[in-house]
Amino acid sequence: MQEIKQRLKNILEASDWTAEDRSWLLQYLETNDTTELMQLMQQDFVLNSSGHSNINTEKANYILQQLHQKINPHPAKIVHTNWWKRIAVAAAIILFIGAGTYYFVKNNGQKAIAKPNDTVATMNDVPPGGNKAILTLADNTSIVLDNAQNGTLAKQGAVTVIKLNDGQISYKGNGNDKLMYNTITTPRGGQYQLILADGSKVWLNAASSLKFPNAFPGSERKVELTGEGYFEVAHDVSRPFHVITGKMDVQVLGTHFNVNAYNDENAIRATLLQGSIKVSEGQQSVTIKPGEQAIEQQSGLKVIGDVNLEETIAWKNGSFQFNNTDMAMVMRQIGRWYDVDVSYPKGIPADKYWGSILRDQNLSDVLKVLKESGAHFKIEGKKIIVTP
Repeated sequence: MQEIKQRLKNILEASDWTAEDRSWLLQYLETNDTTELMQLMQQDFVLNSSGHSNINTEKANYILQQLHQKINPHPAKIVHTNWWKRIAVAAAIILFIGAGTYYFVKNNGQKAIAKPNDTVATMNDVPPGGNKAILTLADNTSIVLDNAQNGTLAKQGAVTVIKLNDGQISYKGNGNDKLMYNTITTPRGGQYQLILADGSKVWLNAASSLKFPNAFPGSERKVELTGEGYFEVAHDVSRPFHVITGKMDVQVLGTHFNVNAYNDENAIRATLLQGSIKVSEGQQSVTIKPGEQAIEQQSGLKVIGDVNLEETIAWKNGSFQFNNTDMAMVMRQIGRWYDVDVSYPKGIPADKYWGSILRDQNLSDVLKVLKESGAHFKIEGKKIIVTP
């Protein structure tokens, strides 16, 4: 890993790139995780020991130009996941190394650069969300998880509820003596992780909840979701795992998938990353493969392929990622994560966004990037006012 990091530094600091440099960099962008690279850029390329960027704005813009021309010869067209992955990483490079310069792509496919002195009107800035949730036990006892000490939180029959050192909640025990149902709820501005009694892992996005048993002693495993969750289900052929949300039932044996079921979105979406899942609504059912998404709409179930998986689970990996995303959807995501309301006194701008922004920044920093589309933002307390 150290060798790769040094090669990246050498390329980014070079006065010119050789054909070998270009080939290596594009191959790297093709085969490595976007979030990991964003963190690498943030750690290693933002500031040197004197507190200044190793790469000036002109060099950062040059790097972006080279990547943009090489990667995306037809910027108005988004053709597949690899294109998005490369552009997202290019965005990350500029976001972190360009002397504080932010990179984003406008709705016309052109580059947009926002300098640090660009401002967003604000009366009170808003910090990013974090690990916040409330666990409600079967007896209606509520535990504020972000304030709870590590260790045993509760005992429910033969099952022990534990808060691990990394903040996750874990259920230990067989629960054969008494089956009890718990609910974990994240507020707007919160997220949380838990490990169910069967070893399945769940990540909850902001403004979400999961109702689940303290154990799975029967012939099936079943949980109920509102909002959004990412699941890594422990494999068990004899006991199918069901995620129930609205009218949709997602059935799996052991796999990785994401379910988005917010009430303010226009559909419920189940997206598969690994394995196989069966999605049902009433008498209709479909089986989807990795890279596909099942959508529950008024007209019934629909399956789409070649889904942008990185965009789907960006929230889990600590970022916003947009791929021709309209203003309303962008602001719904931001509103949930920063626990703010959004108003459009002159109507919703028609802007669309491509790009990647880490979720660990203050709200004003995120809006500085978005404002390069041409929209204007004003923060007043816990409210964002958007105007064309």
